Amino acid sequence: MSRESKTAAYTIFGTLVAFKVATAIAILLLQPTWRGAAFLTFANLIWFALVALPLVGATTFWYRRVRVRARRDRYIAAEWRIDATPARRS
Repeated sequence: MSRESKTAAYTIFGTLVAFKVATAIAILLLQPTWRGAAFLTFANLIWFALVALPLVGATTFWYRRVRVRARRDRYIAAEWRIDATPARRS
């Protein structure tokens, strides 16, 4: 991805986030009640999910990668481990 494309994507995403935060602050300033907070929560629930899904996916991938690397290290160590007793010939 080119630098211009990344800049454009961050600009669009940043504008969306700034608008959502400004709107939420305006709503809470105009109606600072639990009903106003509930409205904001339910109105933006889809955005929470859209942000959570990639984070959960990335976290799951990272955790699995750490586990696989640890298992690989154990297998390599077990392959090269030498017992203290000499091997017997039959």
